[in-house]
Amino acid sequence: MKVKVSVYITTYNRLELLKRAVESVLNQSYQDIEIIVADDGSTDGTHAYLKEMQEQGLLLSTINETGKSKGACYGRNKALSLATGYFITGLDDDDYFENWRIDSFVQYWFKLEQENTNDIAGLFDGVLEVRENGEFTHNNSECVDYDMLRSLNYIGNQVFTKRDYFLKIDGFDEKMPALQDWDTWIRLAKKYGIFKNIKKNSYIIVQNHGLERISEKKANNIRKAFERLNLKHKPSNLKERSSRIVAMCNYSQINVKVSELLILLITFEFRVILRRIKKALERV
Repeated sequence: MKVKVSVYITTYNRLELLKRAVESVLNQSYQDIEIIVADDGSTDGTHAYLKEMQEQGLLLSTINETGKSKGACYGRNKALSLATGYFITGLDDDDYFENWRIDSFVQYWFKLEQENTNDIAGLFDGVLEVRENGEFTHNNSECVDYDMLRSLNYIGNQVFTKRDYFLKIDGFDEKMPALQDWDTWIRLAKKYGIFKNIKKNSYIIVQNHGLERISEKKANNIRKAFERLNLKHKPSNLKERSSRIVAMCNYSQINVKVSELLILLITFEFRVILRRIKKALERV
């Protein structure tokens, strides 16, 4: 069964990386795909590139006025409003797809439907991460449900699901300064069920391009994001609260509060505590 798949890409001043991302979607073995690029006010020639590509019928674009940044979630939601695909998925502008990614998702989804598998919120896949010191694969749990997502983002930054599902949860939260993906997956899982991992490592994360990634965002934005996540999805027990602190500790720019360290101690997260102590000593 062939149905249209929409792929949204948000971008800001990464023209050469964006070109690679777009090409990876254009080169998919699955043919019925529309690409929607949401630009957040770039000044590096991205607008001209998008105009040319749109005139050729290769993609749709939505462009914020130069200097009028509205954030990635605004762009994602704008792309969602323009999308016409039955399915939808995303791609960060500094990453790219293996050329069989979309086809694998579509086949897997309809296989689940033929098996009468219900309560599927979406699909995801493992990633290949490219760093300066080599390549590493990450392949998380085979199934991820709502309870798991309340403690940790076991999925990553992209899912494949029905466009209608995104619309019915009102898309991405534009007030989240970070962790937007995690928050969205929690809401999708709560409403629609589990996420299934196709385990093919079809998403390539490039860490060595020299430009900012989320892991390098300001500490204040990261902490505000966790505060909003906790406000929207209040931890139901001490273990969930501790798990979120552990997730926050993965951002090296965050200074952990004494109260947070006490929670880590109570929940026996000794490795995280020792790692933080070691980091503090290195700064001395």
